[in-house]
Amino acid sequence: MSAIEPTSQASEELKGADQDRLVQSVQALCSVGEKVSGQPSEAAACDIIVAKLAEYGVRYEVQTFDAFISFPVRASVGVLGSTTLELDAVGVAFSEDTGAGGVVGELVAVGAGKAVDYQGIDVRGKVVLISALPEYGACSAALKAGAIGLIGASSGPQRHKMTCSPIWGSPATEAEHQLIPRIPAVSVSKFDYVDLSARLANGPVQVRRVGEGDTGWRSVKMPVATIEGRSPEYLLAGAHYCSWFDGATDNVAANAVLLEIARCFAGTKPRFGLKMVWWPGHSQGRYAGSAWYADQNWLDLHRHCIGYLNVDINGSKGAVKKALRNVTAEAQAFAIRVIDSVTGSSVQDNGTVQLLKRPDKYVDRRRPHRGSDQSFLGIGVTSLQMSSFLAEDDPDRIPGAGLPRWWHSAQDVADAVDPAVLLEDATIHVQLVRSLLEAEKLPYSLAALAADFEAALQELSESGHQEELLDEVAGHVARYRQAAVAFDAKRDRLSSGDFNSAVLEILRILTPVLYSTASGHYPDRASALRLLPSLSPLLSFNAASDEARKQGAILVRRGANRIVLALQKATSALIGYS
Repeated sequence: MSAIEPTSQASEELKGADQDRLVQSVQALCSVGEKVSGQPSEAAACDIIVAKLAEYGVRYEVQTFDAFISFPVRASVGVLGSTTLELDAVGVAFSEDTGAGGVVGELVAVGAGKAVDYQGIDVRGKVVLISALPEYGACSAALKAGAIGLIGASSGPQRHKMTCSPIWGSPATEAEHQLIPRIPAVSVSKFDYVDLSARLANGPVQVRRVGEGDTGWRSVKMPVATIEGRSPEYLLAGAHYCSWFDGATDNVAANAVLLEIARCFAGTKPRFGLKMVWWPGHSQGRYAGSAWYADQNWLDLHRHCIGYLNVDINGSKGAVKKALRNVTAEAQAFAIRVIDSVTGSSVQDNGTVQLLKRPDKYVDRRRPHRGSDQSFLGIGVTSLQMSSFLAEDDPDRIPGAGLPRWWHSAQDVADAVDPAVLLEDATIHVQLVRSLLEAEKLPYSLAALAADFEAALQELSESGHQEELLDEVAGHVARYRQAAVAFDAKRDRLSSGDFNSAVLEILRILTPVLYSTASGHYPDRASALRLLPSLSPLLSFNAASDEARKQGAILVRRGANRIVLALQKATSALIGYS
């Protein structure tokens, strides 16, 4: 660990975001190229970040630690015949290394590559072609079906680098390490996917799939900057600074925003402190940086952190719509007010909510998902994120998402950033931070959490199983709602110290049971989870065997016990504060 104190303290009043500085930061970080955790490119990017922090007079340190990192080195697809047709491809982090010779096999198309798509198709010893990106689910299904390789496809001319590890952070056990599917995988463009599909329609196709990668434990660098507050509580803000290719919009622009936040608050001493972290090992380590930080600072985060602001997907050309996402219920109304005040339009009604994805049937799609460095929900920390999405009719938008086509691709260069969009994004982030740091009373609503419990229980009740148990949980939710509504109504009559203490206490109790399966100390897998995930086995009971249902009932009872205990504690605490 290295630590540097600033040589001088800025004495200006609070500043606003500066477009020229934002652009300069983007250009400097993009000039490094692909920023791979644990490699010289990471060190070069780290040096740029800390040089800016020193220039702004912000105290910082660079923490180093070991993380399990993977990045593709070389990938290609060759169509074999009288002559070999070579197709451009990009590799997949954590996929199996083929060596320079690659693997050769017959190509077989299996639709989107889900487990159901393999029914009736023999892919043993063959290379599968799928119409989707080669993520964990697709790689795992291909491996279980006996395939020796996988070729995934993008939705356009670009080729997206992806990851196939299901682990949150670095593996903590060998058993966890073994969860990574050992299958070679690559991505090709949609056009090459269409060409391969057409060739298959005319007869058998032999391919050579090459995918070389670098996977292992690496020493990584993590810059951490601190603005001291007048109280020990603080806001945590983070942005991953590793990237695929230049990574201008994912996530260099966000790194520039975080640097501007640091500059704007340099030399100030707000009510609450501010810690800013540039995460290594995002896709390349499956959130290894934020997971490590959560582990190392668990108790301090539990005692003092008022929220986590994730800065990601900002500043892209055409990204005219602001998307509130990865926001926990208590902070949603606050975040909407701030964003709307800056943009002059409604983030609630701009259509971005429909582009967000969660597995739940009734839960608000803006709730945090298992991604985006959401390593702090198990601790009970509030989450916020504001990204910028492309409009529905923008030809550069990935279908069904708000992301640009250059996301995770070689086209994500500095010119993909719109300085005006980036300035507005930075202004919103600065205002979110300022509003939190100087809040006399935290702008959170505890009553809002009840709706998340109720929405999750609504879907669970439709399973038709364990109705008495679900009614028991619902009764405790109703009592919590009543206590929380009464508490929120007394907001103005409580001292700021009592109000803030109560809010943080309740969030530490309830957020972990909403978002984690068993314990905030041991992260769940990096795959989709419903709210109240410890009750999710109920949703598979209809298709389960009698024995599986009996076993699942034990798990669900234990999960319900945990949830009820949390609700009882939260309700009693609120009554005590009232």
